[in-house]
Amino acid sequence: MLAAHTASPLADPGIVPDPYPVYAGLAEHEPVHWCEGLNAWAVMRYRDCAAALKDSRLKAERMEEILHAKFPDRPLPPDSIYHRFTKNVMMYTDPPLHDALRRSTRPGFTGAAHEHYSRVIERVAYELVDSIPRGTTEIDAVSALAAKLPVNAAVSAFGVPEEDLEFVTPRVDTLMTYWSGPQAQPVELDLLLEHLTDLHTYSQELLEGRRGAVVPDTVIARLAAGQADGTEATLQQTVHQLVLLFIALFAPTTPGSASSGMLSFARNPAQIERFLADRACADNVADEVVRYNASNQFTWRVASTPVEINGVKIEEGQNLALFLGAANRDPSVFERPDEFDLDRQNSGRHLSFGLGVHSCLGRQIAALEIKWFFAALFARFPRIRLAGEPEWNSNLEFRSLKSLPLTLN
Repeated sequence: MLAAHTASPLADPGIVPDPYPVYAGLAEHEPVHWCEGLNAWAVMRYRDCAAALKDSRLKAERMEEILHAKFPDRPLPPDSIYHRFTKNVMMYTDPPLHDALRRSTRPGFTGAAHEHYSRVIERVAYELVDSIPRGTTEIDAVSALAAKLPVNAAVSAFGVPEEDLEFVTPRVDTLMTYWSGPQAQPVELDLLLEHLTDLHTYSQELLEGRRGAVVPDTVIARLAAGQADGTEATLQQTVHQLVLLFIALFAPTTPGSASSGMLSFARNPAQIERFLADRACADNVADEVVRYNASNQFTWRVASTPVEINGVKIEEGQNLALFLGAANRDPSVFERPDEFDLDRQNSGRHLSFGLGVHSCLGRQIAALEIKWFFAALFARFPRIRLAGEPEWNSNLEFRSLKSLPLTLN
């Protein structure tokens, strides 16, 4: 464990534009070390992160501990919207409740549903790229493309009523600041709770048909139909799941992957040629993009009993931050890990979508968004290049670009 007076380099916001040299140094010399800014043990190596994601002794039900780490002077009563929400969604619960909640969402994520979403997302991606006016030679690719991709997909594939976007998106944007990485919490807890309550009220009204019109055959329409047909989940649990879906939809992960992927291609133009020339490379784009620059750089677990990781003893109740971004660059798993390479044979071993029972339910849809976005982009603009220095947001936990100037040639 680091000495009490020694700050972890992970707490330095200056590493966000390129955290990987710091990760590599820690993985070599202190692969499990205490990060005061996170109030957690940071785990850096692939082997340890993969094992931890599947270890039943390390709980996904960790939001009470995270609340204490972020707001140590603000305990909340058990009936708080925070506890009711976090204790009734898949992401933050463990079996058997997690399994029942996951089964209740199956109507929205069947094979037939994914085939439909693929067609819809393909159309959304091409329409988005076609929205760039003819004759445009330079854009900020974040505001012009990456930020719009999940919003357009949210309406067309997930079914968020377009007329409700102005209500939903700013509330999710504020809630996302709760996951701020090892830096000061930027928003007051009372405002976070207010917005969380607003989203729950909205979600129940949406399921009951008292808000905007949900497009048929979308994720939300299928979840609503599943609730009407009877599931293991209560109506309130379905509402909680829907709120989690909204948060996931408008999180920085998809725009982060789209924008960091464009940056990777702009710096490695030969990979655009590989994408266009080889179907296998095009099919590998989502895995290699999220391996090379994971948007969610780490995820959380809590030790339910004392455990040992790489010779370090973790006490019961202590938090762990599993650095997926570091694991995805582990040279023991990925040859030449710091190279962006669509020909990589094992890109799919990345941990960005989790592992085991808590692997991301929406990973296939996220992969479709990335795949079709780059197919549409390079069909029209196969020679993108940097037009200036990219600018990163300061949040290491959900690492994303604030600005990406590109020439379209």
